[in-house]
Amino acid sequence: MRKSYFFGILGFLLGLAAPLGAILLLWFSPHPSLRLPSFFIEEWRDNIFFFTYMLVGTSLVFALFGFFIGRQEDSLANKNLVLSDEVLTDPLTGLGNHRFLHEVFKIEFRRHLKTHQPLSCFMMDLDRFKRVNDRYGHPFGDYVLRHFADLVKKSIREGDTATRYGGEEFLCILPNCDAPEALAVAERVRKGTENYPFLHGERRVRITVSVGTVTGYQRSGSNYRNLIFLADQALYEAKRRGRNRVVQKTISNGKKTRRS
Repeated sequence: MRKSYFFGILGFLLGLAAPLGAILLLWFSPHPSLRLPSFFIEEWRDNIFFFTYMLVGTSLVFALFGFFIGRQEDSLANKNLVLSDEVLTDPLTGLGNHRFLHEVFKIEFRRHLKTHQPLSCFMMDLDRFKRVNDRYGHPFGDYVLRHFADLVKKSIREGDTATRYGGEEFLCILPNCDAPEALAVAERVRKGTENYPFLHGERRVRITVSVGTVTGYQRSGSNYRNLIFLADQALYEAKRRGRNRVVQKTISNGKKTRRS
């Protein structure tokens, strides 16, 4: 519930108690010797206009006061939410930024060590992207990055996290994902990029991506940064071997293995 409504309702309820408070104050002042129920009925009957005015007026005033106080709280909360999104989101692609990546990876790695479930990630780099920018211009380059980010979001699994690592590099975190499934997701991104209709005017521009993926099993290390480092190494190897391919590494009991 929005705080404006909550504080408005709370203020209204407090306002309803105003006549009762007034009668209690009169009870503690000098008055004829009457029992409380009789005193309440007599005072209400004798001062019905005053108590009705207090009941309605105080309730409305308190409700409005609470509503405006709550609206200020809602406005501040919305501003903080927007600021948080701006701090953790890449403005061009809408994906999580470098800071967001590390925050999520810390959480997922701790869960990986606790549950012993496999944890995968893969690093992606658009091939020869500088040449694309030089040939077609930076606005087209931005267009490619935005559409590639959308393609990645649609290609990964529900619960996975896609982030922009920097420039034309992206990184995805795949919790509870073993090596074969990580390879399948990475291949889906690679093939989707190769076949995507990136259009410059009426001309289709072929864009490809190289991917390095790594999967950690039990005893995969004590730091999630090791997974990022190995994914980057696998990406470098994919570039070295001709680009537009996936190279995979796994860590099991502290030992690395490689598959293409």
